[in-house]
Amino acid sequence: MSAVLHGVFTVADVHVALPLSELREVIPCPPAFDPLLAAAPGLVGAVNLRHQIIPVLDLRRLLGLPDGDGTDVVVVVACDGSVFGLLASAVHGVVGIDGDARLGMTVNSEPLFSCTFERPDDGAVVCVLDCAAVRRLPGMVVADDTGGPSGVVAPARTGGLEPVGGRTMMMLLRCGEIGVCVDVSHIHSVVPELILKSSPLDGPAVHGVVELGEQYVATVDTLAVLGLGTLAPIDVKRGVALAYDRGLLTFAVTEVTAIVGVTGADVLPVPSFGLPSSDYVVGILPGQAGGSYLVVDGDRLRADPQLGTIAALGTPVAGRAPERPRPDAADRPAGDGRVIEHVVRKYLTYHAGVEVATPLTQVTEIVPHPGDVIPFVGGGPLRGVFTHHRASVPLICLATLLGRPVETDPATARVLLVADGDDLVGFIVPGLRAIEESIWEERRPAEPDAPVTLAGSPLVKIGLPGGERMLPRIDLRRAARTMVGDREHHGDQAGD
Repeated sequence: MSAVLHGVFTVADVHVALPLSELREVIPCPPAFDPLLAAAPGLVGAVNLRHQIIPVLDLRRLLGLPDGDGTDVVVVVACDGSVFGLLASAVHGVVGIDGDARLGMTVNSEPLFSCTFERPDDGAVVCVLDCAAVRRLPGMVVADDTGGPSGVVAPARTGGLEPVGGRTMMMLLRCGEIGVCVDVSHIHSVVPELILKSSPLDGPAVHGVVELGEQYVATVDTLAVLGLGTLAPIDVKRGVALAYDRGLLTFAVTEVTAIVGVTGADVLPVPSFGLPSSDYVVGILPGQAGGSYLVVDGDRLRADPQLGTIAALGTPVAGRAPERPRPDAADRPAGDGRVIEHVVRKYLTYHAGVEVATPLTQVTEIVPHPGDVIPFVGGGPLRGVFTHHRASVPLICLATLLGRPVETDPATARVLLVADGDDLVGFIVPGLRAIEESIWEERRPAEPDAPVTLAGSPLVKIGLPGGERMLPRIDLRRAARTMVGDREHHGDQAGD
């Protein structure tokens, strides 16, 4: 029996899974939920997702589980023509589970799950949620499903592309003179500098191996894989790692340009001729920084058996078996209330006077520094306002906000767009580093009114074994709320 892919997330300390066919997408948790004219156990309100009103359920309240220090994401579930949201503390990626690995369970009360499985990487017990049982809960509110999954922006179709509702985060990449983009959910990590070693795998499509943690991972030529030529040696600068069933595989690129939100309507069909034939290119994304980008189907790329075989040929560094630290039996509380939690999720690491990290789910888009800015001359971190997708966005120098002002080159700087309710706030950072996974995170007692500072930020341990480092965890969503609140407060004072 073939493996069924499941998305795994946590509710309090419980690991929960959904088949990917039922997991629509994962979105940042809004500052507040809109109320509904309904009352049901665990119902916290609704979120407006691209004009789709989605009821949101907190399973912790329903099951009497303790609240955590904060909820970071909403898992959007689609089931039998209905859609609803579940609060989750973290998302732990995708695993493939064979049918015989699912163990049946009997629950004497109203069951929300009927089987479990053991997560392959660390042995954690995972409960498979029964979405139909959730829909049958007394008083449960669900919405009619009006949109398709957003995991693929432009799936291939005979004669064109099938438009898909919703906005998907796409990573824009330069491969020499050619731009390509892929759904960021397919990206395992970004290698900011490719330091390649020769290997027996070297050939026209394989440049060598790169050390990721304690594993040598093969690096393939992205253009060669796509059937679009080959990269010149001078253009092999960075890497984008994708996870296959039996290992990692790095794709060589020249530059990571941006991360942008894309809808199906933004993607144009591939012409019937004029481009080399490719099984992976399913559309063209025009009008982006640096021109147009070829849309790559990440699902097809990760399902390719030949690439999967190359990924399986990774070897341990210096003969050591790769091993990710297993979570401790319990979190470690410190005397001042801090707690160390073992959480694996994707972080964006970047420079803001010093290297820092932010959960990737907090960043709505990453765009180049705008060329047209209405400047603000009052000093401080607020640098002005620019427009993006017909919205006015305040522009804030994050390094200055954190007390580490640095000279920023607009040509290489990036702007991290963060949503605060219906508003967007842009944070200027001098440069990006990578997308990486966490090993553990420090939790500190909540101080909602405290300013975001380096000294007050909890730590997060980032990276693969052998290359770990501890970085300040910058809560950009709270920084955005603070800046918006300060401006509204000053505006009220001016009005008085």
